[in-house]
Amino acid sequence: MDSKKILSGGLQDQTNAVLDKFIPEIWGASLQDYFEKSLVFGALANDLSAMVAGGGDMIHLPKHSELVATDLYSGDNNALASGITFAAGTTSEGEHQLKIDQSTMAAVAITDISRAQSSYDVMNIYTQKLGYALAKKVDFYLATKLYQEITFNDGANSNADGNSRGNNINFVGNGTYDIKTEGVANMIKAIYESDATVEDYVMVLAPATYSSLFKLADFARYDGTGLAGDSNPLVSGFAGKLGGVPVVISNNIVHAPSSSYAQSTAPKFNSADSGDEVDELAGYLIHKEAMHIAYAAGMKSRVQSDYHLESLSTRFVADSVYGCLITSDNSNNKKVFALMDGIS
Repeated sequence: MDSKKILSGGLQDQTNAVLDKFIPEIWGASLQDYFEKSLVFGALANDLSAMVAGGGDMIHLPKHSELVATDLYSGDNNALASGITFAAGTTSEGEHQLKIDQSTMAAVAITDISRAQSSYDVMNIYTQKLGYALAKKVDFYLATKLYQEITFNDGANSNADGNSRGNNINFVGNGTYDIKTEGVANMIKAIYESDATVEDYVMVLAPATYSSLFKLADFARYDGTGLAGDSNPLVSGFAGKLGGVPVVISNNIVHAPSSSYAQSTAPKFNSADSGDEVDELAGYLIHKEAMHIAYAAGMKSRVQSDYHLESLSTRFVADSVYGCLITSDNSNNKKVFALMDGIS
């Protein structure tokens, strides 16, 4: 008896055996494609996986102090103003540590009878489901790290304060998620005060915030945007940039309404060192070098499978092992900002 026919799903189906194609190599490529397409926060992070391609569970990123230039020549341009000194790089500058200590998995079993009676592409459907499940879990972790970064008195994290606490931009109206033109001006000011440009940042907005874009006449009008026809946001429904900053929408923004984290389309946070999460968190302004992610070697979106004879089904497990790091603070390295309410 041909053992392959049994392993491929029973029922002695010798033609069009869909499950014969359900091998890890094929599923892995397809699943990774859906996994990457489904990431929001993960897509904004710098992937440092190459640094652990040979193994390891931690990446060390050195911190660097800002260097200061001095005058080279004295007033007559002939003599050096002073001797040249060299700033010594020392271990006292410290380091960032990206720990690869998170894991997630999703599993599915497809029975022979389900496969036999199916008239659709089972593989395509379940690779989407598995990829989306992994991506949603990874994004939840990244969104949690962002929330921990910018909030005071995090009730789900032993009332800890984030490294970027106080990096707040009044972006929307008091008690609302409605973007104000003054808020856009505040955002631009914060970008340039952090010694960066609009090209260095991206905005991630909650759905409630994103939808308010279309209440802004200056954003939706032809004479306000210079865009007409299908390119106009009011017509196309796509907001590419605001104030020159790329706009991304996510319904996976995390907040801490109680003692645990939860996703919300209208999240709140604590913008000051007092009280509970009462301020509207309209979204984030994130520097493109602020978030870092790394996956363990061969574990970005691994797929394994076997045939389970007792249930006459083919079982698949997709898993990922990863870690995330945010390199920002609230002094000389402001790279993450909370977009909040506060405009009358």
